[in-house]
Amino acid sequence: MKPYKIVNDPIYGFISVPRGLFLDVLDHPWVQRLRRISQLGCSHLVYPGAMHTRFHHAMGAFHLMQNALNVLESKGTEITESEKEGARLAILLHDVGHGPYSHALEGHLVNLSHESISRVLIEKLNEEFDGRLSTALEIFKGQYHKPFLNQLVASQLDMDRMDYLSRDSFYTGVAEGVISYDRITLMLNTSQNQLVIEEKGIYSLEKFLTARKLMYWQVYLHKTAVAAEKMLLSWLKRLKYLITNGNQPPVCPHLAKLLNLDSDPKNPGPWLDEFLQMDDINILYSLKESSKWKGDFILRELAERFLNRRLFKIELSDEPTEKGRISQKINNTAEVFGLTQEEAQYFVISGEESNTAYRIHRDEILILKKDGAVVPYSEFPNQLYSSGKVIKHYLTYPQL
Repeated sequence: MKPYKIVNDPIYGFISVPRGLFLDVLDHPWVQRLRRISQLGCSHLVYPGAMHTRFHHAMGAFHLMQNALNVLESKGTEITESEKEGARLAILLHDVGHGPYSHALEGHLVNLSHESISRVLIEKLNEEFDGRLSTALEIFKGQYHKPFLNQLVASQLDMDRMDYLSRDSFYTGVAEGVISYDRITLMLNTSQNQLVIEEKGIYSLEKFLTARKLMYWQVYLHKTAVAAEKMLLSWLKRLKYLITNGNQPPVCPHLAKLLNLDSDPKNPGPWLDEFLQMDDINILYSLKESSKWKGDFILRELAERFLNRRLFKIELSDEPTEKGRISQKINNTAEVFGLTQEEAQYFVISGEESNTAYRIHRDEILILKKDGAVVPYSEFPNQLYSSGKVIKHYLTYPQL
C-alpha cells in the first residue's frame, strides 16, 4: 500500500495526502461536513459554476502548504517534521468552524466567528487524537515560536488566500482572480523566522493583491449576491423571531434548537452539537418547508423568493442612502403587502459593505531585497498597492 492517498483536484492536479494522522483527520465527520458547505455562499445565484465547497478549499490550501514548506526547506529554512505536520494540519483544519453558506450566515446562527469555532473544534480534536494536534493548534492560534509557520496559515500572503483566489476564480469563471500561485510559492523565503517574498517575485505579488481587490467587488461583494445574502439573513431573522415567540415553523429541528441557544465559547456543549449537525442541506430544507407554510407571510415570501431567485433589487452608492428614500421604500412595501412599518423592514434593508485590499502598518507582507534587506511592501518603491478601505452603501428591496 502506498504511504499516501492521491486526490485529483481540477486546479492543482494530484494532491498527496499521507496516510495515518492526516487521513484520519481528513476522514473525521467534522471535516467531512465541509463537503456540504458551499465555499461562496450565495454567489452561485450570480455565477452558476460556483458550487464548490469548503472541503475543496481545505484540500487545496493543504496542497499549497506542502509545496510552500518544501520550498522554504530547500532554501535552508530549518523545519522539523513535527512543525511540517503541524502546519499542514493547521491549514487543513483552518475552516472547520464554518457553518452553512459560509460567510453569508457567519455570526448569525452562532454569535461567533468561524475562526473562534475552528479553534474550539481543533482543541477538541486534539483531545480526541491524544495531543497530536498540539503544534497545529499553536500555529492556528498564531502563537508558535516560529512566526513564518503562523503566517503561512493566517497573514496577508497565506495559503488560505492563495487557494481561495485561485479556486474561486476557476469556479466562477472570473479571469481577473487568476494568480500565479506557483510563482509566488517559489519566491517565498524566511528572514529571522519571518515569512518574506523575494524581490524578484514583486510583480506576482502585485498581481495577487490586484486579483484579491477585483474578486471582492466582482464576486464576494457582487451586488446581486449581496441582495441574496440579505434576503437569506432576513429570513433567518424572521425565523428566530417566530421561534422565540412560541411559534413552530416547519424547519429543521437542529436549526430551530440552535436559534434558541446562547453561544458561549467557554461552554460549547449546549450549542456545538447542534452546530455540527448544520450544513447547507439543513438550510435548504428549512427554506423549502417554510416557503409553503401558511403560518407567516413574511417567512414564506422570503423563502419562496430566495429559492426561486426572485431576488430583491439593490442599489449601491458611495454615500449613505437618504433616510427619506428608505422610508419611502418601507411605506410602499407595507402598503402593497399589507404589513406594518416594522414588518416591512424585513423586505427593505440598508447598510454598508467594505473591503481593504491591503493593510499597511499591520501584518504587512515583507519583501526580501537583493541586498538582503527586508522591507514592508508599503515601503517598497513604485508599489501598486491600494491600502484604503473602500465602503459601498446598499439599499435592497422587492420590486413591487
